[in-house]
Amino acid sequence: MKILIVDDEPFTVEFLRMALEAFGFTNLESANSASEALAIVKKANDPFDCFLLDIQMPDMDGIALCQQLRTDPAYKRVPIVMLTAMSDRAHIERSFSAGATDYIVKPFQINDLMSRIDSAARLSRQIISADRLVRQIASACQGQATPLGLKFEDAISFDGTPGYLEQPTFRNYIERMERSQFRYGGVASVKLQNASDLFDCSTPQSFLGLLVEMSDVLSIALKFEDCHFTYGGSGCFLVVKLAPDKPKFQNEVEFLVKKELSRADLRYPESDNNPVNVSVGRVFRNASGEYGSIDETLARARKRVQRIYA
Repeated sequence: MKILIVDDEPFTVEFLRMALEAFGFTNLESANSASEALAIVKKANDPFDCFLLDIQMPDMDGIALCQQLRTDPAYKRVPIVMLTAMSDRAHIERSFSAGATDYIVKPFQINDLMSRIDSAARLSRQIISADRLVRQIASACQGQATPLGLKFEDAISFDGTPGYLEQPTFRNYIERMERSQFRYGGVASVKLQNASDLFDCSTPQSFLGLLVEMSDVLSIALKFEDCHFTYGGSGCFLVVKLAPDKPKFQNEVEFLVKKELSRADLRYPESDNNPVNVSVGRVFRNASGEYGSIDETLARARKRVQRIYA
């Protein structure tokens, strides 16, 4: 991978260079400010595959730089990892909202950093496949082409939709937040009813078009609720909310989403034109209040809705 390190502390830049080179990453460049980083990106003959950004820098901070990078079509989906001493919820929230893929708090263990870099490398290798689906969504909405190889369980992306996070980023976001922030919040799933039957009887264009419209419904419905969502495949969206002091998380999500569905008058395609219905399920926590591993949480979110409303 070609990696750009951006940090105004020369010692940190040199440390990261040495650590990355020791683990086999040799295609490295560095910048001491956001403006220098943008200049390097602009002049680069080959695009970067990953960015490591500090937050606290003069002029433009790392979060603003992250947001700026995401406006470049070449870097819409490239991994951006924040490396920062800022551990408070506000900076984590702002970073992920700006498009960060992961967030590491200084001081960090070098093995942890390498693990995150390896995850970014795997994500980078998945970009071609994910971008294919993004292009298919765009062409499907315009009626230009039939997506090939689309499966019901595919975790499709919705580029540019406010509040949306890709699954790996969604997982990282949950892991970075303190568990206390989820005391009354957590993860819920919003599933299209009869989604499997709908997939079987619809064209790929129609099914993808419905998912795009549904992502817009969630984005609008949850705009002011401090929520993020992802699409987990199989007609199931997953919503995460930080709520340390509001105990009606699932009810709020269900009310807001169904209210926006009614307002948008979203209807099933190529069937009896009935209004779209969804089922909302809460992920159970264990006795200690923990959600376990993130992958298990996401799996339980999907199964919970399927078990209650199948």
